[in-house]
Amino acid sequence: MSISLHANLPKDIACQSALFSLNNKIDTKELDIEDVGNLIPGSVMVQDLDELTNLYMNDNGCRILKRCKEELNSLGPAYFDMFFPPEEIEILKIEVRKFLQLGDPSLIYSFFQRVRPDKNSDYKWYLSNVRLFMPFAPGENLKLINVAIEVDNISYASKKINSICEQNEFAQKNYFKYLLLTKREKEIIKLIVSGYNSRYISDTLFISLHTVNNHRKNILNKLDIKGIIDLIKFAAAYSII
Repeated sequence: MSISLHANLPKDIACQSALFSLNNKIDTKELDIEDVGNLIPGSVMVQDLDELTNLYMNDNGCRILKRCKEELNSLGPAYFDMFFPPEEIEILKIEVRKFLQLGDPSLIYSFFQRVRPDKNSDYKWYLSNVRLFMPFAPGENLKLINVAIEVDNISYASKKINSICEQNEFAQKNYFKYLLLTKREKEIIKLIVSGYNSRYISDTLFISLHTVNNHRKNILNKLDIKGIIDLIKFAAAYSII
């Protein structure tokens, strides 16, 4: 089956919202990846794409791939060739690298891929969600956190992850609005809710006052909010502040 057919499979924005919340809590160290990894009904991985290696795999992922953590971590680049269709993984490597070049740790890149533990097994479809894994030490390679959920389990997985993260109803319902924001708009929201005026934002970001005011107008329109109180609530829900 061609990778172009991935679009025919059902994505679940509730699942992406839950994963966004999970990643935020891991980034801020409210949750430890090893503590929550085995509570999630899917594979949880940390990957280094510069070295093309798998650095961490939860127990569920090990069961799916029928390998222990040590074996998976020792495979190096062979990890990506062993479990995925080669014609698909090459395309996905290119697409994920494009995502990395955006350099925005607030974004999640979602895609469908087929996985099988060995040549005698059938492929199964998974929804993979990758995000830059923070924080990084100076000079350290970029890493991704990747949560892969079997397509048939997406709805259950989103509920399970929400229960782990205690994601509130506001954050879940408004995630689609968060997706509308550009990286620049998120930067401006952070400055606005920190109490800075348009002139300060203009000087800090090296953009014109007119551009700042246009961004402010676009932010209010995208989020369908009226004033600073609502903006602070939104920014807090998505860890923009």
